[in-house]
Amino acid sequence: MTRTDDLVIDVVRALAAFEGVEPHELPYSLHNHVATDAIRSLADSDDDRWELTFDVPDHVVTVNGSGEIRIDGDLVRRSDALRSERYQ
Repeated sequence: MTRTDDLVIDVVRALAAFEGVEPHELPYSLHNHVATDAIRSLADSDDDRWELTFDVPDHVVTVNGSGEIRIDGDLVRRSDALRSERYQ
């Protein structure tokens, strides 16, 4: 798995952790609310000085070039986002 795929999966895991559910229990698919290819392209770029903000139901998500994920302004720790092993 590449860094770019990891970031998309980390966003899904972060949303699930924020909601207190497993990733497969989210009531929506991430690709219905943001172009996941855009996340992958940005994450794959040599320049890490970028930020992408998008809406999903009930939340505003921001990711950036350092891999930081914020939901409704709150930083989601990587350890929280990785709490679900079932999504791998």
